[in-house]
Amino acid sequence: MAGEIRIDALGPKGDGISDSKRGRVYVDRALPGDTVRADIKRGDDGMLRGAIVALVAPSPHRVKAPCPNYDVCGGCTVQHADEGFYREWKVAIVRDALKRKGLNPKSWGAPVFVPPATRRRATFNAHKHNGRVTLGYFRRRTHRVTEIRQCLVAEPTIMALREKLAPLLAPILTEGKDADIFIQTIGGRFELAITGPVGKKGKPDLPVREGIAELAHKADLNRISWRGRERGERDDIEVMIERHPLMAKFGALDVALPPLAFLQPTAAGEAALVAAVMERLPASGKFADLFSGSGTFSGPMLARGSVDAYESGAAAVRALEKAKAGLPLKAFRRDLDREPLKREEANRYDAIVFDPPRAGAANQAKALASAKTPVLVAVSCNPATFARDARLLVDGGYTLDSVTVIDQFTWSHHVELVAGFAKRA
Repeated sequence: MAGEIRIDALGPKGDGISDSKRGRVYVDRALPGDTVRADIKRGDDGMLRGAIVALVAPSPHRVKAPCPNYDVCGGCTVQHADEGFYREWKVAIVRDALKRKGLNPKSWGAPVFVPPATRRRATFNAHKHNGRVTLGYFRRRTHRVTEIRQCLVAEPTIMALREKLAPLLAPILTEGKDADIFIQTIGGRFELAITGPVGKKGKPDLPVREGIAELAHKADLNRISWRGRERGERDDIEVMIERHPLMAKFGALDVALPPLAFLQPTAAGEAALVAAVMERLPASGKFADLFSGSGTFSGPMLARGSVDAYESGAAAVRALEKAKAGLPLKAFRRDLDREPLKREEANRYDAIVFDPPRAGAANQAKALASAKTPVLVAVSCNPATFARDARLLVDGGYTLDSVTVIDQFTWSHHVELVAGFAKRA
């Protein structure tokens, strides 16, 4: 069905929301104040969703999207909003998530907005057809790949590298199949990881290995890895070639990053997150870093005391152990979802920092809620799961002291935050 509707609000995922007689409708690429003619259908999730057929009257916040790929690319969400509205919306995503859980921090830090063209990692979809590789992003709301030669959020060096890749990937990838091409850069060096079928049989053979050697040489890549897709992210990663280690500096730590290691997406965003964590950390003490990864926060925390780092990934734990070089750091492999730090263990620390994945840390938050640790510092990339976990901590005896919003996912609906909790007397 089609109809003319007015957009009342912008939802946390970037869809315009219209509450009309037909019910709530979510309209892609719409803004509050827009009046649009939309093609409205019920989605697979049961929600009414609209696609704009015509813009009848634009919102005062609407601007022309700066990216030429915006109409077809599925990457960015709200390039069509002016800067002031965009920033208020990003902060409101966090405020609203907390409000829904009845939470109100004592103070709010000044929000941090990282500029575009600073993303130091990107994943492109590659499809090989008739020997030619198309390298790009999925079109919006489809499984079709659109070739992307320009991206306003990625570091220019990544896009320059991307220009070289398609012909060099052709001898490696499997005809008629999709693969993901992950690129990450740090300190001027690059790693590339291929996820998906390669060669004639879907796995590395001699021609694939020869093609990878040529790719590393011609594209000046420091490391190339491969993994299959049979078990998703649990598939083993095979390093195909490594010319130099990919080194990261985290405070006192110089870490040789394992393949596909998680880095904060921008250097400026990482610096902002670290600064916000350190601002909330005591001047000295014994600390724990939960979901530590390769040491983004553990390294800087070492300047104030000893650190116990807990991480489920074996490669990250090994990297930390190799990097500690006499520093007061211990790294433990532990799945904190299945085996959260117990209250008695938590009580050993003067402060605990935790930075879980998007699913949050519900089990760990339940365990920490009854602990006596004086200070907790949370880092989150998902305001909804953070609010859920924060509610557990507050109900268990903590005060939500402060929240700082940090946006390093420019023009998307993703947003991060750092929050400080203090144990109530």
